[in-house]
Amino acid sequence: MRSTTYSETQKMDTIWPLALMALTLVFNWFIYFRQGHEDLDFLYASTGTVGLVCLLLLVLRLKLEIDGKSIQYRFYPFHFSWQTINWSDVASAEVRKYKPLSEYGGWGLRVGFKGKAYTVSGNKGLQLHLKNGKKVLFGTGQPDALASFLKEAGIDATISL
Repeated sequence: MRSTTYSETQKMDTIWPLALMALTLVFNWFIYFRQGHEDLDFLYASTGTVGLVCLLLLVLRLKLEIDGKSIQYRFYPFHFSWQTINWSDVASAEVRKYKPLSEYGGWGLRVGFKGKAYTVSGNKGLQLHLKNGKKVLFGTGQPDALASFLKEAGIDATISL
């Protein structure tokens, strides 16, 4: 095995949080000012909530560090420290195309019948089948580079893009 490391950092596209905020503001403006409502509590609460969600989406980061010994990942702001999966705990690995909505219910940190998923965007990722029976999927924006790294590092992984 080579001593190289694969690194990738993914973040949300900034247009979606801003579009969500703009739509909410337009909707609230229409309801409150065009319809003549005087109580602004709900306006403040909904705008503040959407603002917090937008802030969360803007700071969301998935960081992957993969070498011949382990996969280290951090999904900020949910993980403040690095999480590690050793290759010795992995039964099989596959770089594959997946269906984010039907398999995991969307993007983000997902836990369901198909296992855990750490995704930010896109539909390609590294699927791990662990020896303890659990499954973990890491989304990637660079599936070809990841597949090349795994091959060069001597890590047995199926490529099905």
